[in-house]
Amino acid sequence: MKNIVFILCILFTLSSCAVFDYPKRFAGYSIANFENEKDGRFSFEAKLPVDKAYNKCKLFLFEKKLQTNFESKKKKYIVTSKCTVLFEYCLDSTEVAFFVHSDDNDKSTIEIVSNNSRLAKFIFLELQKYFS
Repeated sequence: MKNIVFILCILFTLSSCAVFDYPKRFAGYSIANFENEKDGRFSFEAKLPVDKAYNKCKLFLFEKKLQTNFESKKKKYIVTSKCTVLFEYCLDSTEVAFFVHSDDNDKSTIEIVSNNSRLAKFIFLELQKYFS
């Protein structure tokens, strides 16, 4: 019995990264599909601290009436959908992710990622105007 528990502990440790993401994927709360996206990834630098930039992204989504699917205030990302309100060449289920990274105390980088590169570029340009 001890051997089985030991083997299970080793297997769990070796595969822990993948194991923790599967429940999120099943529930629809995973950001793994945005990590490998290359064409639909745009970013710009904002002259705001990371918390203020994150809140301004949330305000942008609220004003544009986009639906927030899920977010992480701790990791500073927001995943949204229902972008047909702004961009008619996409499905309602197409997701756009907003990642806010801290560069400095007074600067942050905002990254917009979507599997629809045209949608990502459109949202990127709109958000960039909103921040300026």
